[in-house]
Parts: sequence; C-alpha cells; structure tokens
Amino acid sequence: MTDPTGDAERVLVSPVPEPPPDDNSPERVAIRARIKKFVLTVVIIAALGGALFGYDTGVISGVLVFLTPDFGLSQTQVGILTSSLLIGAAVGSISGGWMADRWGRRATLLFAGVLFFFGALAQALSPDVGTMIATRLLLGVAVGTASLVVPMYVSEIAPPTYRGRLVSMNSLMIASGQLLAYIVNAALSPTGNWRLMLAMAAIPAAALVIGMYFMPDSPRWYLKKGRDDEARRVLEQSYYPEHVEPTITDIKDTEAADEAVKARLRDQLRKPKVRALFWTGVGLALIQQFVGVNTVIYYAPSTLKSAGMGDSAAVTSSIGIGIGAVVGVIIGMTLIDRIGRRPLMFVGLSVMVVALIAMGLVERLTQNATTGYILLASMIVYVCSFQVGVGVPTWLLLSEIFPAPIRATAMSICTFLIWMGNFVVSLVFPPLGELWGASTMFFFFAVVSAFSLYFCFRRVPETKGVTLDQITAAAES
Repeated sequence: MTDPTGDAERVLVSPVPEPPPDDNSPERVAIRARIKKFVLTVVIIAALGGALFGYDTGVISGVLVFLTPDFGLSQTQVGILTSSLLIGAAVGSISGGWMADRWGRRATLLFAGVLFFFGALAQALSPDVGTMIATRLLLGVAVGTASLVVPMYVSEIAPPTYRGRLVSMNSLMIASGQLLAYIVNAALSPTGNWRLMLAMAAIPAAALVIGMYFMPDSPRWYLKKGRDDEARRVLEQSYYPEHVEPTITDIKDTEAADEAVKARLRDQLRKPKVRALFWTGVGLALIQQFVGVNTVIYYAPSTLKSAGMGDSAAVTSSIGIGIGAVVGVIIGMTLIDRIGRRPLMFVGLSVMVVALIAMGLVERLTQNATTGYILLASMIVYVCSFQVGVGVPTWLLLSEIFPAPIRATAMSICTFLIWMGNFVVSLVFPPLGELWGASTMFFFFAVVSAFSLYFCFRRVPETKGVTLDQITAAAES
C-alpha cells in the first residue's frame, strides 16, 4: 500500500507479486473453473444486498412525482420522507458492524434480507405519510447494514489479485438496482402506481434471503471463532490448494496480533499510521455524499420537470442516468485492478467538477424541453464520472485500508458518516433548491468536488495488489 504524500505516507506496503501464469493441464483448468464459479456465485448473491440498496434509494425519485400530489406534500415534507430511509441506514451501518462480528457476515446479511422484504411491502401499503416515514426508517436499517457488510464479506472471501473487481461488483449491483428502479418507474409512470413501484423490491429481497441461506460465512470470521475446518472448506473453494494453508496461517497470525493489541479503536488511534488511515476513511465517507450525487439520484425527475420536461418524460429520461451509473461502474471495475485506485479518483473527480459547472449553467437558461435534455446529458456525464472516481473506489478502499483490529468498527463509523451525509444533503436540497435555485446548489457541489480532488491526492493510499494482512501489519508497525 503506497501513498506518496500526506500523513498516510508512513503506511507503505509493496503489492504482492502477480501469480505466475497457470499451466493449462486439465487438473489446473478444472480447479480454476471451480474457483471462479464459487467466488462469482458468492459475490453475486451477496451483492443482491447492493442491488436492493440501489433500488430502494433510486425508486423514490419516480415515486415522489406521483406521491407528492397524492399526499399533498410540501418541499420540506418531501425532504423528510426521502431522507427518513437514510436515518435508518445510519443506524444499520453502526449496528451492522457489531452484528457482523458477533453473528457472522452471512447471518447479518440474512437479517438484512428479511428487513428488505417486509420493509418493501410495508412501505408500499402505507396509508399516510407518517406511516411511510416509519416504514422507510425500517427499510433504511436494512440498506445501512447491507452497505457495510456486503463489501466486508466479499473482501474477506475474494483472492487479493481480484479483490478490486469482485468487491466492486457491489457497486455495479447498486448502480444496476438504481437503473432497475428507473425502468420500473418509467414502466409504471403512465398508471401513476407508486405503490407497485415500491413493492417490487420484495422480489430481489426474497432472492437475497434464499441465496444467502446456502452461502458460507467468510473464512476470516470462521477462524476468529475457532471454526478452522469450516474456514478451510471455504478457502479450498476460493484459493488454489497450495495457497490454503499459508492463508490460514496469515489470518491466524493477524488475529493473534489483534488480540495482543486489544482491538479498541481508541487504543489503535494512538498509532500515527492507523490514525492517518482512519481520517482518510472519514474523508472518503464525507466526500461520497457532499459532492451531491444523491441529489441527482433522488430528485432527477423533479429537477428535469422543473427544467421544462413533462412528468412522464422526466421519469423516463431518468433511465439515462441509471445507464450512465452502470457504465461508470463497469469502467471502474475494469480499470481498478489494472491502473489502481488513485488514478481513477483523479480522473473521475476532475470530470465531475466540469459536469457540475455545466449543470449549474444550464439551470440558469430559459427553461424548455431542450434545456431539460441538455441538463439530462450533463447529469449522465456527472453520474458516470462519479461512479468511476468516487463510487467504485470509495467502497473498495473502505473495505481495504483499515487494519484488522478496527476494520469492522472503522467501517461502521465511515458508513454511518456516509448515510448521515446522505441524510443532510437529501433533507436540505429541496428547500434550499427552492430558496436559492438548483443552479447555486450545483455550483456548491462543484467546489466541494474540487476540494475532494485535492484531498484524495494528498491522503488516499494505493492498495492495488496488497493483501488485507499486509495492510494490517504495515499500519501497526
């Protein structure tokens, strides 16, 4: 793990060497195929939690177009309703770390899946805004839990050489869930059936529960609980045979060191290298929200409608934003293990600054259908570059950079900050957008993105090709 500048400069780890090319003997080919099948199955099923995260945060954009007049909501009520899920997510992100350590990653994701299922149905059946706010709080607990535990679970199962792409599968599923929400919204917008838009989330929730029931827990958690045989069985399915025992030894050595240092966050933060990484994680968590991406995801149809589009056109056009997000994640996944985390962040944030300035300028033009489509194009570029430069790298880095003794706690804190930042931005955007204009808000987010670019250049380490145990050893040295 390398970092050329800033406080994190003291945390240096060389990447593990790339494995030698595998021979093409029938036995080796069969092992390779078995590993790919197992790891991809685990990642895809776990990442259904990410898809639900994406769907439940994205679907509200279309729901608000029809729900607002049905319930007679003010802009302040719109902000409260939208952000209520995020309060629940903040709670889930804090409790999720404790549950993942106590019950295991698998059981925690099963719990989240059950909450997703019943939360989606209860939300769709809400008779008034008060009930809907309460059900969205419950659903938010599931969203927050999944946002924390899915990257943790995948990073602990995935081999280090492919960890970036596999953990980033969660980001792809989040973006795909948002795209699915936009498609469902567009398909149902002629009927205005916002209840069915919300209820559709119960389908992937049921798939998550059923799928996770048959999945193992992570080998790291099994070893922590003294269940060596179960850990070995998982590693035998995800690693080449010659790597299984060395990996078990590395994990056990790390766990023994963790016990020796008494893994309290306060004790760990006395170490300069750990403290530097912790504050880097906090900065990444705040950046992810205060660059304003969720104002686009949650309020895109409303913003496009105010820019001159009709109701159905505004809802349907949001599909383009979902496609832009998916394309951005695919680009990020493709490049993150090739060129590293830092270069992606630099390019993505730079394009975001330009796109946000363009969005602010377009908002000040005469409002008509043409203006609306120009704004839509700028939003698509912005969301795509966000996924490349912030969405994919941030979730991956938060699952990587913290040493093992505080990984669950530190991830919980950073995920909590992500959701609280999301809550603040989502709550204040409608009333402040009405007071100052969306244009001023977009310019503000452009300034934040520029500062974020500087922060990432100074503080974010490169973790490409580095094992989690190397990160722990370097941070505590």
